[in-house]
Amino acid sequence: MIIVTAADDRFSLPLAVTLYSALANLVGVQAVSIYIIDGGISEENKRKLIEVLSVKHVDVHVTWIRPGSAPLNGVKTDETFSDATYLRLLIPELLPQVDRVIYLDSDLVVEKSLHALWEEKMDGLPALAVQDYMMPYVSCGGLEAIGLSKTYQMLGLPPHAPYCYAGVMVMNLKRWREEKIGPRALEYCRKFQRFDQDGINAIIAGEWGLLDPKWDVALSEIPKYGRRLRMSQVEMRHAQEELWREPFIRHFSSPTKPWHFVYRGPARSRFFYYLRKSGWFGPIEDMRMLIKKVWETQGEYEPWLKRLYVTSQELDALIPAGNSFILVDQNQFWFELLACRRSIPFLERDGQYWGSPPDDDTAIRELERQRQSGATFIVFGWPAFWWLDYYHELNRHLRSSFRCVLDNERAVVFDLRP
Repeated sequence: MIIVTAADDRFSLPLAVTLYSALANLVGVQAVSIYIIDGGISEENKRKLIEVLSVKHVDVHVTWIRPGSAPLNGVKTDETFSDATYLRLLIPELLPQVDRVIYLDSDLVVEKSLHALWEEKMDGLPALAVQDYMMPYVSCGGLEAIGLSKTYQMLGLPPHAPYCYAGVMVMNLKRWREEKIGPRALEYCRKFQRFDQDGINAIIAGEWGLLDPKWDVALSEIPKYGRRLRMSQVEMRHAQEELWREPFIRHFSSPTKPWHFVYRGPARSRFFYYLRKSGWFGPIEDMRMLIKKVWETQGEYEPWLKRLYVTSQELDALIPAGNSFILVDQNQFWFELLACRRSIPFLERDGQYWGSPPDDDTAIRELERQRQSGATFIVFGWPAFWWLDYYHELNRHLRSSFRCVLDNERAVVFDLRP
């Protein structure tokens, strides 16, 4: 069996979870070749990955491949998708001696033996993958909203050509090389400024082999599964329950991941279960200590989340559990910042953020209303520091009436208690 994956240093820890969980659940296979396309993994993390992959029941051979950067010039990237996302498109040329591989993203937890996936029949197709839960066809409305369906119409693709995930694929590399699927997908991505999954779907079009949807369970999208597949409500509910209950591979497909301290999605415990078993940090049995260590180390790769994590620790020490606090953040912190406390957006209507106040009088009036309703602190996060200059009467009211208990480059906090 041959497994290929790709990552940069930011994803080296989750990559360890992906590969360890795959090996831990592998049965019926004595030897595995793992090719890791190195998008900039540090030597220390390479060493740790090798240790993680040294399992007893399987003979594992790991090969590192460092590609050049030139093939990826001009591709679209953002905070979520780096150049490393596109490395899967280089696999056929990087492994000229190999004709068939399982490709795995680095934000997965594998729960079933990949031997069953390896044995899937390809029948000459270029790739096997799972149909997208929300947008199963290239003509779906969700794709239209971001301009993709029009692009696919321009390419002459049939409306019911499947649109598939690219995070778990069985790839026919011989066919990819013969038809130059990787270079053509990259050309598409550059021309239309789309991400690589869109490029793969544009080139492979109607020639996907469809896998059981349990092979790539996009956790954040399960509630949408079946809506466009002509299922009855009963069929759809049953299918969604099956995906929750018995996934073969869990895919943490949302921008926030289990190793981010802000993650509130499903299956976080499964990620940390395999991380602890992998020994990435050595023998740590205390799960709370392990989670804290992950939050701190992974924050080095994402300064915004690191800053937010430090802020949450400072607020945790200031605001007693069970209290409510007003959060002024320009609606930038889209999750609960603290456990066991209720944050109130400012301005607020029916529990929702209502925008900036039109003037100081409104701001002060709303502050006092929330204080009378039980809010005990007001927190200004750094995205809203400008409020303290712009609403100078609000600032004067706060500083003359209440005690400022924190004032640094991350947050300004006033204690509203008598």
